[in-house]
Order: sequence, then structure tokens, then C-alpha cells
Amino acid sequence: MAFRKCPRCELNYILDDQPLCTVCRKEVRGESEPNEIVEELCSECGEHPALPGSEYCLACLKAMNNRLTATNDDSLEPGDPTIGIDSVSTMDEIELDIDGDLENSPFGDEFDDGKSDSGDMSTEELAEQEDAEDDEEEEE
Repeated sequence: MAFRKCPRCELNYILDDQPLCTVCRKEVRGESEPNEIVEELCSECGEHPALPGSEYCLACLKAMNNRLTATNDDSLEPGDPTIGIDSVSTMDEIELDIDGDLENSPFGDEFDDGKSDSGDMSTEELAEQEDAEDDEEEEE
């Protein structure tokens, strides 16, 4: 007995006396391969299947959620309007040290310490000075 290609798919080899390969036979008969979905049991109760992407079943998730909300509700005073909000008075104030040595700063002249090389010039005078410098550069 020799092998030949399946006449339907021309991929699989079959014996001379077989009409179709096993894959094509299953497709022609309408038989599909069962999808083996392995359902994991709930890790809490071990009885019900766990929800997809979770290790607990729906009943156990609801029970755990009820337990969590009950413990959170017991710790809060009834009628407290600041539930879950921290008071601003409990926050620490951030103090910045800007009097440090800026000359040795890795940022160079990016930050000005309030002392400028322009003396006591107004912004208008600075703008005029920059325009004059630009005109000089254009002339060159």
C-alpha cells in the first residue's frame, strides 16, 4: 500500500484505500473538534466555576464585596461628610530651598536668582536694547 495526498485538502497523506484524510472526514461529517475549555473551580468555595480572569466564583465575589463594605462602613461615623477625604490641615507643607548656589547648578543660567546683569532697566529699555543689538547683527 502506497501513500497519496488527500484529494480534498491536498495536504495530508492517506493510504490508497482511504477516500479522505481524517481531518477532511471530520469536516465532511460535520464533526468539530471539541474546544477543551478547562474551567477552574473557585479557590474560595471550590464548588462553582471561577469567573474568567478571576480565581473566585460570582457568589464568593459578592460575599467578599459585602464583607469589605461592611468593615469600611463600621470604621466610619454615620453622617460624616468627609468620607475618604484627607483634611488639608494634615498635609505637610513643602519648603523649597532656592537660596542655594545657582552658579554650580547643572542647569546653568536657566534659573535666575533675581539678580540680573541689566541693572535697574525696565522691560521697555531691555526691549529697546535687544532691538539695537539685533540691528547691529543685521548690519554685519
